[in-house]
Amino acid sequence: MKLDAVPAHGQPQPQFSGERMRVRVAGLRLDAEVGVYDHEYGRKQPVRVSLDAEVDDTAMRPEGTLAEAVNYASLAELVRQITGARHHELLEDLAQAILDAAFADPRITRMSIDIDKLTALEDADSVGVSLERWR
Repeated sequence: MKLDAVPAHGQPQPQFSGERMRVRVAGLRLDAEVGVYDHEYGRKQPVRVSLDAEVDDTAMRPEGTLAEAVNYASLAELVRQITGARHHELLEDLAQAILDAAFADPRITRMSIDIDKLTALEDADSVGVSLERWR
């Protein structure tokens, strides 16, 4: 690609049919109290959380200010807080709680989440759930 083919800052941008912006957190590792079995109460076990949030036009071009963007660090902190707040019997419950809180931000239009227990089965790398929600 020739450098002169790239428009300089401030020049008209090329036309396009559509655009999507997604904010991702991949493989967030946490210790969580989760499970329905007696041995899962009162102890934490490792989980891995990944999420992918599609944002609306207002958050797509934040003009360089963090306050206007859907911030991946804030999403990660939201996951940490909800995961650590209490015992969740099911991963499904935890996934719902995280998406309920994330969707309080009206700029998020679609979100998917994967939550895996990393030590639930000896002969599996992980077991888990996936959930996707949209407006």
